[in-house]
Amino acid sequence: MTQTCRFILPALLLALLAGCANRQQHADDKQDTTMNTQLKPIDVQKDFADNGFTLFTRNLVLCAGDSTESNAMTIGWGAIGNYLGHERPAVTVYVAPGRYTYEFMERHPRFTIMEFDDPAVWQFFGKRSGREFADSTAADPKAAALGLHVAYTDHGTPYYEEASLVIECSTMTAWHQTESDFRSDTPRQWYDGFEAGIHTVYIGEVIGAWRR
Repeated sequence: MTQTCRFILPALLLALLAGCANRQQHADDKQDTTMNTQLKPIDVQKDFADNGFTLFTRNLVLCAGDSTESNAMTIGWGAIGNYLGHERPAVTVYVAPGRYTYEFMERHPRFTIMEFDDPAVWQFFGKRSGREFADSTAADPKAAALGLHVAYTDHGTPYYEEASLVIECSTMTAWHQTESDFRSDTPRQWYDGFEAGIHTVYIGEVIGAWRR
């Protein structure tokens, strides 16, 4: 074997090994961002049979962020329907500026709303703030504390694999309400003494939906 071959063969072997490692890393990355196979895509305009008037009374969880950071909270208000006659349906959610999730809704363009069969999930997200877990190194410390598995849609929007329903939305508009917007005593009385502030209204275009 010539002196040149002694150098070329090890170099080729190292290149092959590096290529295999890169392909495996690419496969791992792809797996991390693929929707949970137990969640099946649905067309909300054809296959969504839930009552829109009661959907948000079922303690849904709202999550906003991306692969570097995310946070979720339980929500009891919301609406589904149409906005501006757009061809895709829309979801409306409300987040008070005093909530930690508000910061994520303001920083990121998409969000998910989720339903869980286990009531312990929405109870936890309704009682604990993400600020309590600020020292954690996890991308979603609150979910990690509960043992939930964070995954991401093709758009990079976070959701939890344990969810039975996931609806992904792209924020179209946000309306920061003030007291001057109130037209009746109902909101005036409700917000009297509410320390988290008047809720911001977010309207999101539905860009994906999945059900277990």
